[in-house]
Amino acid sequence: MKKLGLYIHIPFCIKKCAYCDFYSLCHTKAKEEKYINALCKHIEREAPQYKDCEFDTVFFGGGTPSVLSVSSFNALVNTIKKHLNLTQGGEFTVEANPGTLTRDKLMAYKNAGVNRLSIGLQSTNDSELTVLGRIHTLSTFEESYYLARECGFDNISIDVMYGLPNQTLDNFSKTLDHVCDFAPEHISAYCLKIEDNTPFGKIKDTLILPSDEEEYQMYIFLCKELEKRGYKQYEISNFAKDNRRSNHNLKYWLSREYISFGPSSHSYYNGVRYSYPCDIDSYIDQAEIKIPERVTEEQIEPCLKMEQMDEYVMLKLRLVDGISEADFKSLFGTDFLNEYPSIEKFVKSGHVSHQNGIFHFTPEGFFVSNYILTEILHI
Repeated sequence: MKKLGLYIHIPFCIKKCAYCDFYSLCHTKAKEEKYINALCKHIEREAPQYKDCEFDTVFFGGGTPSVLSVSSFNALVNTIKKHLNLTQGGEFTVEANPGTLTRDKLMAYKNAGVNRLSIGLQSTNDSELTVLGRIHTLSTFEESYYLARECGFDNISIDVMYGLPNQTLDNFSKTLDHVCDFAPEHISAYCLKIEDNTPFGKIKDTLILPSDEEEYQMYIFLCKELEKRGYKQYEISNFAKDNRRSNHNLKYWLSREYISFGPSSHSYYNGVRYSYPCDIDSYIDQAEIKIPERVTEEQIEPCLKMEQMDEYVMLKLRLVDGISEADFKSLFGTDFLNEYPSIEKFVKSGHVSHQNGIFHFTPEGFFVSNYILTEILHI
């Protein structure tokens, strides 16, 4: 039976953060009820296509999935379990923002089989949280985190950010030290990117941001400090204790198949990539009568194409495990260095390691990975 990942997009937030360019809108109870009803109908209509498949990871992302009421969450999970085959004990993640979690919600998650929480802290500095437009304080996070522990969650990931306005290496090190003191099982750390269609994007010329060198120092500190604390890096921005990697996100990075539901969500199934428009009202209207229309469909041909090799290289190099020359030749029938000879200059510069037939980024290489990829890929 084919193994798939399942992603459910919950496009609601209490407030839009200053840096966020994901598709989301302000939460209202009325819109939530209409959307959950539409999601359930969509899942029910499309489910017969996957009768011979099994979903071994489930991920509720957003937006802020934890804004959903207990009744809406239960209705959605019950629909999923009724119409889709879920692996018993498979990874089931819910993203949550501090301040939106309650004991009732957490117990509903536990009863539904949720076994992993991803909590967006971003910083332990209240001033930085205010600048980012977050709705919580450090104290609010602490309450949510310890409540989750009390409710029995033993697999929690914490999100942090660096490269924030006016942030120094010292400030970031204090955040990281504080986060490690909480002893989560997983830490995701992202560098702030200023996107044009965000509140930060509109005032980017007035923001005082760390220099490239300062951001680099923060990233190298991050990698070294988390390694000392027992967190193994397995992807550019992700660090985990033993056996606590995000199995769902690994599907994306390993080009494995997954199905998504909800506006702006993306899927990859049977060699086809597709998504749904960023329009919740259209999605709700269509789900009443049919499977919502898909966009940006792309057929991945079974023949060995340059585009496939580039995608494989781009995704695999995100991971610490990197690219095996033997695996590459087995998949594509050609030598890796024949196709990507320019990677050797980055081996010489120390940005890429090449040992025992494996190419992978060093921490220095991860920091400038986008630049290196543009240099070595064919696209």
